[in-house]
Amino acid sequence: MTYEEAINYINKNSENKIIPGLDNMRKLCSLLGNPQKRLKTIHIAGTNGKGSVGAFITEGLIQNGYNAGRYISPSVFNYRDKLTYNNQWISKEDLTSVVSEIKKLIDNSECKPTIFELETAIAFYWLNKKQCDFAVIETGMGGRLDATNITDKILSVITPIAIDHTKFLGSKIEEIAREKAGIIKDTAISSQQLSQVKSVLEKRSRSITFVNNNDIKNIKYNIEKTTFDYKEYKNIEISMLGKYQAENACLALEVLKKLNSMGYKTDNIPNSIKKTQWPCRFQVISRNPLVIIDGAHNPHGVKALKENINLYLKDMDIVLITGVLKDKDYNSIAKIISPLASKIYTIQSDSPRALSALDYAEVISKYNNNVFACNSIKDAVNSALKSENILVFGSLSFMGEIYKCFKEAL
Repeated sequence: MTYEEAINYINKNSENKIIPGLDNMRKLCSLLGNPQKRLKTIHIAGTNGKGSVGAFITEGLIQNGYNAGRYISPSVFNYRDKLTYNNQWISKEDLTSVVSEIKKLIDNSECKPTIFELETAIAFYWLNKKQCDFAVIETGMGGRLDATNITDKILSVITPIAIDHTKFLGSKIEEIAREKAGIIKDTAISSQQLSQVKSVLEKRSRSITFVNNNDIKNIKYNIEKTTFDYKEYKNIEISMLGKYQAENACLALEVLKKLNSMGYKTDNIPNSIKKTQWPCRFQVISRNPLVIIDGAHNPHGVKALKENINLYLKDMDIVLITGVLKDKDYNSIAKIISPLASKIYTIQSDSPRALSALDYAEVISKYNNNVFACNSIKDAVNSALKSENILVFGSLSFMGEIYKCFKEAL
C-alpha cells in the first residue's frame, strides 16, 4: 500500500453509514486489540479552545520529559498534522503501515467504520505503538457519543461550552453541556463556565476543578507576547496571542498541577508552557503588511476574536478575508465582526460543507456594504495585500491554502 492508497482508503470510509452509539467503535478497537486501553489519555471536550489547550498541555508534558502523543480534528495544513508524537506529525511511512495493518483486520471482519471512527482507531493504534507516556485526545464533536470516548482516561478536560452543533447536540446550553460532560469518568478540570453549565459538570464528576478567571491578574498584552499572574504563579509568559489564551493557559496549568498531585512529576509548570505554538489562533504570519490568521468559526469564537481586535488592532484600518461552513450560524458571525472592517473579501473552501462566497457576501452586506465575493482564495489574498492590516478568519478548512497563498505572495 502506498501513502496515497492509504489516504484514499480512509476517505472511502466516509461512505459508511453513521450508527448512533459507541458499539461500532468498540468493535473496531477490539479488532485492534483495544490499544486505547493501554494509553494514559487526557481527554478534551468543549466548544472552543480545545486545540489551544491541547497544545499547552502537550508542550507542558514534553518540557517535563514525557513523550506526548496528540490527536486533533480537523487537520489544519496537512492530513498528517492531526496525529503527532512530541509535536512531530506522523510520517507518511508510519501512517501507511498502520492503515495497511488495520485494513487487513477490517477486511476480515464485518466492521464498517465511519471515517472518524477509523481515524480515531488509527490514532489509538499508532500512539500505543509509539508507547507514548500520555495521549492528549480531542473529541470530534460533543463527547458522550464521540468515537474518542472509549478510552480509559486519567483526566477529562472541559474547555468553554457554548451553543454549537445544535442539530446534533441539542438547542439548549444544558443539553450541549450534558453531551460534552459525557467524557467525564471521574476527575475533571474545567474552564470557567456559565452557571447552568457548571451545574451539569459538577453533577457528572466526582472531583472537578474550575479555573476562575478572576484569579488571572496583571495581564499585559502586546503583539509579541502575553504576561500575567495566576494564583501562586507570577509573571507567566506565553507567546500565543489572544485575550482568551491566558485563560486557556491557566486551564493547562491546572491540568499539569493535577497530574503532579496524581504522582506524575511536573517541574516548573509555568515555564513549561512558555514556548507553546498553535497555528490559526490569532497567529501573526507577517509583520509588513500585518497579517493575522484566526480559526474562529462560530459566534462564541468570533466574540473572542472581536475582543482581540479591540485589544491589539484598535483604531486600525482592517481588511477581512473570511469563509464559513453552511451549517454554522453565519448570520450571527457576520453581525458580530463585519462592522469592524473597512473592507471584506469572502471566499469558499473546497469543503462540501462550505457556504459559497457569493451567499456569504450577501449576508455580510446587511452589516457592511463594502464586501466582495472572490472567485478564489488566491484572488482574495492578492486583493487584500493592497492593505496594511489583514485579518483572515473562519473555517479551518481553507487555512492551509491561505498560508500557501500568503507565502507565495509575500
